[in-house]
Amino acid sequence: METPITTKNIVNKPRRVIRTAFVIALVFIAGAIMIGYSNIDGMKGGFAIIAFCIFFALTALVTAMVFISRARAFDELLIKMKPLVRWTYDQEEWDAFIKEDLKERLVVNKSTLKYVSGIALVVMLFLLLIYRDIFFLWLIAGLILLLTIVAFTAPVLQSAALKKGRHEAIIGETAAYVGGSFQTWTGLGAHLTAVDIFTEGEIPILHIVFEFPTLQGFQQEIIRIPVPVRMAKQANELVGLLQLRIDH
Repeated sequence: METPITTKNIVNKPRRVIRTAFVIALVFIAGAIMIGYSNIDGMKGGFAIIAFCIFFALTALVTAMVFISRARAFDELLIKMKPLVRWTYDQEEWDAFIKEDLKERLVVNKSTLKYVSGIALVVMLFLLLIYRDIFFLWLIAGLILLLTIVAFTAPVLQSAALKKGRHEAIIGETAAYVGGSFQTWTGLGAHLTAVDIFTEGEIPILHIVFEFPTLQGFQQEIIRIPVPVRMAKQANELVGLLQLRIDH
Protein backbone atom coordinates (compact mmCIF):
# COMPACT_ATOMS: atom_id res chain seq x y z
CA MET A 1 0.00 0.00 0.00
CA GLU A 2 2.99 2.32 -0.28
CA THR A 3 1.95 5.55 -1.99
CA PRO A 4 4.68 7.95 -3.17
CA ILE A 5 3.71 11.58 -2.53
CA THR A 6 5.10 15.05 -2.95
CA THR A 7 5.90 16.90 0.26
CA LYS A 8 6.10 20.35 -1.31
CA ASN A 9 4.66 23.04 0.98
CA ILE A 10 4.10 20.55 3.82
CA VAL A 11 5.88 22.02 6.85
CA ASN A 12 7.30 19.86 9.62
CA LYS A 13 5.61 21.83 12.42
CA PRO A 14 7.05 19.67 15.25
CA ARG A 15 10.57 20.52 14.03
CA ARG A 16 9.61 24.20 13.99
CA VAL A 17 8.44 23.87 17.61
CA ILE A 18 11.80 22.31 18.53
CA ARG A 19 13.75 25.21 17.01
CA THR A 20 11.53 27.77 18.72
CA ALA A 21 11.82 25.99 22.08
CA PHE A 22 15.63 25.91 21.87
CA VAL A 23 15.72 29.64 21.03
CA ILE A 24 13.47 30.42 24.00
CA ALA A 25 15.64 28.26 26.27
CA LEU A 26 18.79 30.08 25.14
CA VAL A 27 17.15 33.46 25.72
CA PHE A 28 16.19 32.58 29.29
CA ILE A 29 19.58 31.00 30.02
CA ALA A 30 21.25 34.17 28.75
CA GLY A 31 18.88 36.19 30.91
CA ALA A 32 19.81 34.18 34.00
CA ILE A 33 23.54 34.65 33.28
CA MET A 34 23.12 38.38 32.72
CA ILE A 35 21.22 38.76 35.99
CA GLY A 36 23.93 36.78 37.77
CA TYR A 37 26.64 39.16 36.55
CA SER A 38 24.57 42.31 37.05
CA ASN A 39 24.45 44.50 40.12
CA ILE A 40 20.97 43.33 41.14
CA ASP A 41 20.93 42.23 44.77
CA GLY A 42 19.95 38.58 44.99
CA MET A 43 17.87 39.14 48.12
CA LYS A 44 16.02 42.01 46.44
CA GLY A 45 14.69 40.10 43.48
CA GLY A 46 17.83 38.84 41.73
CA PHE A 47 17.45 35.23 42.87
CA ALA A 48 13.73 35.26 42.00
CA ILE A 49 14.43 36.48 38.46
CA ILE A 50 17.16 33.86 37.98
CA ALA A 51 14.81 31.13 39.25
CA PHE A 52 12.13 32.41 36.86
CA CYS A 53 14.55 32.27 33.91
CA ILE A 54 15.79 28.78 34.81
CA PHE A 55 12.22 27.47 35.15
CA PHE A 56 11.18 28.70 31.71
CA ALA A 57 14.45 27.54 30.14
CA LEU A 58 13.92 24.03 31.51
CA THR A 59 10.28 24.09 30.38
CA ALA A 60 11.37 25.02 26.85
CA LEU A 61 14.04 22.28 26.83
CA VAL A 62 11.54 19.65 27.99
CA THR A 63 9.15 20.79 25.24
CA ALA A 64 11.92 20.40 22.67
CA MET A 65 12.73 16.90 23.92
CA VAL A 66 9.09 15.85 23.69
CA PHE A 67 8.73 17.14 20.13
CA ILE A 68 11.89 15.45 18.85
CA SER A 69 10.08 12.11 18.57
CA ARG A 70 7.14 13.82 16.86
CA ALA A 71 9.45 15.47 14.34
CA ARG A 72 11.07 12.13 13.56
CA ALA A 73 7.64 10.51 13.13
CA PHE A 74 6.72 13.35 10.76
CA ASP A 75 9.82 12.64 8.67
CA GLU A 76 9.02 8.93 8.67
CA LEU A 77 5.56 9.67 7.31
CA LEU A 78 6.29 12.44 4.81
CA ILE A 79 9.96 12.92 3.97
CA LYS A 80 10.54 9.26 3.19
CA MET A 81 7.36 9.48 1.09
CA LYS A 82 6.13 5.98 1.92
CA PRO A 83 2.86 6.30 3.85
CA LEU A 84 0.30 3.51 3.78
CA VAL A 85 -2.30 5.66 2.04
CA ARG A 86 -2.81 9.19 0.79
CA TRP A 87 -6.33 10.47 0.18
CA THR A 88 -7.45 13.77 -1.34
CA TYR A 89 -10.94 15.25 -1.19
CA ASP A 90 -13.15 17.54 -3.20
CA GLN A 91 -14.82 20.49 -1.48
CA GLU A 92 -18.08 18.64 -0.88
CA GLU A 93 -16.33 15.70 0.83
CA TRP A 94 -14.21 18.04 2.95
CA ASP A 95 -17.22 20.10 4.05
CA ALA A 96 -19.05 16.91 5.01
CA PHE A 97 -16.04 15.81 7.07
CA ILE A 98 -15.83 19.16 8.88
CA LYS A 99 -19.53 18.90 9.74
CA GLU A 100 -19.23 15.33 11.06
CA ASP A 101 -16.01 16.09 12.95
CA LEU A 102 -17.60 19.07 14.69
CA LYS A 103 -20.65 17.00 15.60
CA GLU A 104 -18.53 14.20 17.12
CA ARG A 105 -16.29 16.58 19.05
CA LEU A 106 -19.28 18.39 20.54
CA VAL A 107 -20.86 15.10 21.63
CA VAL A 108 -17.63 13.96 23.30
CA ASN A 109 -17.04 17.34 24.97
CA LYS A 110 -20.62 17.54 26.25
CA SER A 111 -20.28 14.10 27.81
CA THR A 112 -16.94 15.00 29.41
CA LEU A 113 -18.36 18.32 30.63
CA LYS A 114 -21.30 16.58 32.34
CA TYR A 115 -18.95 14.13 34.04
CA VAL A 116 -16.51 16.80 35.26
CA SER A 117 -19.32 19.15 36.31
CA GLY A 118 -20.91 16.37 38.36
CA ILE A 119 -17.65 15.75 40.20
CA ALA A 120 -17.17 19.50 40.72
CA LEU A 121 -20.67 19.86 42.21
CA VAL A 122 -20.06 16.99 44.63
CA VAL A 123 -16.78 18.58 45.73
CA MET A 124 -18.53 21.94 46.09
CA LEU A 125 -21.28 20.48 48.31
CA PHE A 126 -18.66 18.76 50.44
CA LEU A 127 -16.69 21.99 50.89
CA LEU A 128 -19.86 23.95 51.68
CA LEU A 129 -20.81 21.45 54.38
CA ILE A 130 -17.33 21.55 55.91
CA TYR A 131 -16.49 25.26 55.70
CA ARG A 132 -19.94 26.84 55.14
CA ASP A 133 -18.38 29.49 52.90
CA ILE A 134 -20.21 30.68 49.76
CA PHE A 135 -16.81 31.38 48.18
CA PHE A 136 -16.64 27.72 47.11
CA LEU A 137 -19.97 28.11 45.31
CA TRP A 138 -18.58 30.92 43.18
CA LEU A 139 -15.30 29.05 42.68
CA ILE A 140 -16.96 25.91 41.32
CA ALA A 141 -19.44 27.94 39.26
CA GLY A 142 -16.55 29.80 37.66
CA LEU A 143 -14.72 26.55 36.96
CA ILE A 144 -17.77 24.98 35.31
CA LEU A 145 -18.31 28.13 33.24
CA LEU A 146 -14.69 28.05 32.06
CA LEU A 147 -14.94 24.35 31.15
CA THR A 148 -18.18 25.00 29.28
CA ILE A 149 -16.59 27.76 27.22
CA VAL A 150 -13.63 25.53 26.35
CA ALA A 151 -15.86 22.54 25.55
CA PHE A 152 -17.89 24.48 22.99
CA THR A 153 -15.17 26.78 21.66
CA ALA A 154 -12.40 24.24 21.00
CA PRO A 155 -14.39 22.19 18.41
CA VAL A 156 -15.36 25.37 16.55
CA LEU A 157 -11.72 26.49 16.41
CA GLN A 158 -10.72 23.04 15.17
CA SER A 159 -13.34 23.27 12.40
CA ALA A 160 -12.01 26.68 11.40
CA ALA A 161 -8.48 25.23 11.18
CA LEU A 162 -9.73 22.34 9.01
CA LYS A 163 -11.46 24.77 6.64
CA LYS A 164 -8.11 26.46 6.05
CA GLY A 165 -6.15 23.19 5.93
CA ARG A 166 -5.10 21.02 3.00
CA HIS A 167 -7.88 18.79 1.69
CA GLU A 168 -5.90 15.61 2.14
CA ALA A 169 -4.97 12.88 4.59
CA ILE A 170 -1.69 10.97 4.71
CA ILE A 171 -1.67 7.92 6.97
CA GLY A 172 1.22 5.73 8.06
CA GLU A 173 1.74 2.94 10.57
CA THR A 174 2.54 5.31 13.43
CA ALA A 175 1.24 8.74 12.41
CA ALA A 176 -1.25 10.68 10.32
CA TYR A 177 -1.37 14.09 8.65
CA VAL A 178 -4.95 15.33 8.26
CA GLY A 179 -5.90 18.73 6.92
CA GLY A 180 -2.57 20.23 7.94
CA SER A 181 -2.61 18.71 11.44
CA PHE A 182 -0.03 16.08 12.38
CA GLN A 183 -0.59 13.43 15.05
CA THR A 184 1.31 10.34 16.09
CA TRP A 185 0.26 7.44 18.31
CA THR A 186 3.73 6.33 19.37
CA GLY A 187 6.23 7.69 21.88
CA LEU A 188 5.87 8.70 25.53
CA GLY A 189 3.98 5.49 26.32
CA ALA A 190 1.25 6.01 23.71
CA HIS A 191 -0.31 2.97 22.04
CA LEU A 192 -3.15 2.14 19.66
CA THR A 193 -6.34 0.79 21.23
CA ALA A 194 -8.85 0.67 18.36
CA VAL A 195 -9.27 1.31 14.64
CA ASP A 196 -12.66 1.38 12.93
CA ILE A 197 -14.72 3.09 10.24
CA PHE A 198 -18.00 4.78 11.17
CA THR A 199 -20.49 5.11 8.31
CA GLU A 200 -23.49 6.72 10.02
CA GLY A 201 -22.72 10.27 8.84
CA GLU A 202 -22.62 12.01 5.47
CA ILE A 203 -19.11 10.65 4.85
CA PRO A 204 -17.40 7.57 6.35
CA ILE A 205 -14.98 8.53 9.13
CA LEU A 206 -11.94 6.46 10.07
CA HIS A 207 -11.33 6.52 13.83
CA ILE A 208 -7.80 5.84 15.03
CA VAL A 209 -8.00 5.60 18.82
CA PHE A 210 -4.93 5.67 21.03
CA GLU A 211 -4.09 6.19 24.69
CA PHE A 212 -1.18 7.95 26.37
CA PRO A 213 -0.19 8.21 30.05
CA THR A 214 -0.83 11.36 32.08
CA LEU A 215 -0.50 12.16 35.77
CA GLN A 216 -4.16 11.21 36.19
CA GLY A 217 -3.84 7.90 34.33
CA PHE A 218 -4.28 7.02 30.66
CA GLN A 219 -6.05 9.55 28.45
CA GLN A 220 -7.77 8.58 25.21
CA GLU A 221 -7.46 10.50 21.96
CA ILE A 222 -9.27 9.97 18.64
CA ILE A 223 -7.89 10.88 15.24
CA ARG A 224 -10.77 11.33 12.76
CA ILE A 225 -10.01 10.90 9.07
CA PRO A 226 -12.60 11.11 6.27
CA VAL A 227 -12.75 8.15 3.90
CA PRO A 228 -13.53 8.95 0.24
CA VAL A 229 -16.23 6.57 -1.00
CA ARG A 230 -13.98 5.55 -3.89
CA MET A 231 -11.34 4.44 -1.35
CA ALA A 232 -13.59 2.21 0.77
CA LYS A 233 -11.67 -0.98 -0.13
CA GLN A 234 -8.30 0.62 0.60
CA ALA A 235 -9.67 1.98 3.89
CA ASN A 236 -10.73 -1.51 5.01
CA GLU A 237 -7.27 -2.83 4.14
CA LEU A 238 -5.74 0.01 6.17
CA VAL A 239 -7.90 -0.90 9.18
CA GLY A 240 -6.63 -4.47 8.93
CA LEU A 241 -3.00 -3.35 8.82
CA LEU A 242 -3.34 -1.02 11.81
CA GLN A 243 -5.32 -3.66 13.68
CA LEU A 244 -2.26 -5.91 13.50
CA ARG A 245 -0.32 -3.32 15.53
CA ILE A 246 -2.93 -3.59 18.29
CA ASP A 247 -2.96 -7.37 18.27
CA HIS A 248 0.83 -7.52 18.48
